[in-house]
Amino acid sequence: MAKESAEEKLLKMMQKSSPSVAAKPPASAPPKKKFKFTFSIGALNTLLFLGIVACLVALALEMHSGITLLHQEVAFPFESKTDVSLSDIALPSAQSADYYLQKINERNIFKPYVPKVAKKAAAQGLAVLMSKYKLVGVAWLDLPETASIMIENTQNNKTFFLKQGEQLEGVTVKTIYTDRAVFSHENEETTIKL
Repeated sequence: MAKESAEEKLLKMMQKSSPSVAAKPPASAPPKKKFKFTFSIGALNTLLFLGIVACLVALALEMHSGITLLHQEVAFPFESKTDVSLSDIALPSAQSADYYLQKINERNIFKPYVPKVAKKAAAQGLAVLMSKYKLVGVAWLDLPETASIMIENTQNNKTFFLKQGEQLEGVTVKTIYTDRAVFSHENEETTIKL
């Protein structure tokens, strides 16, 4: 006979130690049935279909109530609380078109807003008023008419870019040279150098 392998020996040992399969365990109380909740895809589709139908019915009812509200006449109660009529109310009158065009042309949106203070310049003297400004730079393209200056207020560190003819606190830039700028107001002139 052939020699018995290790697996066969192990199998025989296990069969000897375990009770026979044919032996039945002692009778006990019947097992309690647990409730299992099963849900199939068909049932899910049915629920979804019923949900869609319910939403469509709700939409139709909302549309019907909205349409009935559209056809109703709306009456606002109008009670005059004052004895003033509309003709007695003073409405603001519009200015001429020239007035508005002048305001638009006065304001350059690419420069910081500086309120006009011509009266202040006349009272203080031009040299005193311009003493707080320092000429920082002069720039021009190929023509002298394109020259512009960069002037800085030394008190609040604000910088202004001005061309010939533009104003700063009511003072006009009269002439721009390569190293200085001449400012004028009424009959006074002053020069600020680089």
